[in-house]
Amino acid sequence: MQPQTKPQAKSQAKTQAQSQIRTFANFRSEFLDNERELFVYLPPGYDAPGREGERYPALYMHDGQHAFRADDRGGSWEARETADRLIAEGKIRPLIIVAVANVASARIAEYMHPVPGLGEVYGAAGRGDLYERFLIEEVKPFIDREYRTLPGPEDTGVLGSSAGGLVSYNLGFRRPDVFGLVGALCPFFVKPDPTQETEQWLTRIYRHKPPIRLWIDVGDAEGFTVMDKHVRTVVKAMLDAGFAPGRDLAYHFVPGSGHSQKDWAARLHAPLLFLFGRVGNVADSALLGPDKVGLNGADAVFHPIDMYDTGFVATNLAASFRVADPSVLSVLQDGTVVPHREGATEVAYTNAAGRTSVRAVTVVRELAERVKVTLRVVVPPDTPDEETIYAGIELPRIGPYAYGGTYMLPRDFAVEFRISRGMGRDEADESGRPAPFRLLRAQENLVAEYRVAGWIDRVRV
Repeated sequence: MQPQTKPQAKSQAKTQAQSQIRTFANFRSEFLDNERELFVYLPPGYDAPGREGERYPALYMHDGQHAFRADDRGGSWEARETADRLIAEGKIRPLIIVAVANVASARIAEYMHPVPGLGEVYGAAGRGDLYERFLIEEVKPFIDREYRTLPGPEDTGVLGSSAGGLVSYNLGFRRPDVFGLVGALCPFFVKPDPTQETEQWLTRIYRHKPPIRLWIDVGDAEGFTVMDKHVRTVVKAMLDAGFAPGRDLAYHFVPGSGHSQKDWAARLHAPLLFLFGRVGNVADSALLGPDKVGLNGADAVFHPIDMYDTGFVATNLAASFRVADPSVLSVLQDGTVVPHREGATEVAYTNAAGRTSVRAVTVVRELAERVKVTLRVVVPPDTPDEETIYAGIELPRIGPYAYGGTYMLPRDFAVEFRISRGMGRDEADESGRPAPFRLLRAQENLVAEYRVAGWIDRVRV
């Protein structure tokens, strides 16, 4: 099935030596019965004389309106700048990037393949199977006709974040004959209900090994949106299926990272290096992990993070740990801590370059899985009347111009956020610009109060 009419491209090219962005408006899908924009990145020199026969790998990105530029609904991945730099440095192959815009009203449905219970969570069944056909039977044939691609799966990638990371994961396992390179950044695998302490998985967990190469990551400050434990569950299934860390699987636990375009832009270079280039050699490392572990209570994990001489960064899934006093605890290869008795010891990780990172850790008898946190947000008097607002978690109104409550949050809970009244209604600073992101890390008996200077309302009702 092909588009009814050929979209006309608008080029932002300046010279043959520079990369180009070509825009196709109103690209129609018969499968999804809607239209959207496509943005196509062509690498530097694509149209240069003498290179007419050169062909390129292709990467298909979801939420494409954010790949190369910011808009009222979010920032940019800055994919053009990152690709230009890595190509110029000779670290990745020159590639074509096809950024496929979402249709806002249909985004969640299109990025989720049908699974039991999905309709009860979102009020609509997943349409990911139709979105899959849209990419494979409508978008990709068009791109392969218009541009000099290498069309095989070993040269074709798919990449996205959040729900876009979820659909990328599904596409890799469902259609490895098309997409052999997969990037799933903070994939939205689970929708939790923290008030009921329940979880709804939004995908099946694949337990076989197709011929794909996959990057997967998660930030440590994404709150309830994406949680490390869910991503690690999927990663463990991949390891059990035979994926080899560093060869066809790379995982990264990203310290200080939230759930926004700025976070994904900051690390886009890593999946590009892993999927389309060379990662280089380990140069330095850091060992992240708890300083206190309970014989009973919350699970604990150490994260050995390797930094490479190319700028690549990943968490070592096949690490070797040394524990000073192994009678106190042991650490499994994947970083899981197994406490044995109360006491104190040190955990050391030595990277491939021979450099060692050490952390001190104490094992106590009991460490509660949840901690009490009290939040209060004071809003300006001109704030529209809302029953709830969002400050990393949903807060009810508790008085005039005040929202908040006391919550039992997971001990390792962290979230980076702007205070919001809903999508497109975020807090502003004193000058009326978007306020800086805030960071909440759950600690026992934490009391946090925030004051909102004003609002930016991008939604017009």
